Amino acid sequence: MTLPVNGKKLTENEAESMENAVKEAGIRAIHPERMEALGAHLVERLKGSAKGHADNSKGWRTCNPLHD
Repeated sequence: MTLPVNGKKLTENEAESMENAVKEAGIRAIHPERMEALGAHLVERLKGSAKGHADNSKGWRTCNPLHD
């Protein structure tokens, strides 16, 4: 089962409340259909959180090679 392209995405408030529910009650607290949306949200957050890390445009090294 995968999230459809036109599927409803989670709002930040929904995602935060679902994360809190998982922390408090465990993974079984989330409905399977909503879990797909939460998984997609977490993947998108990981893709966007490359702050301070090298990306594909710069390569893996972010400083002068002689400084290693």
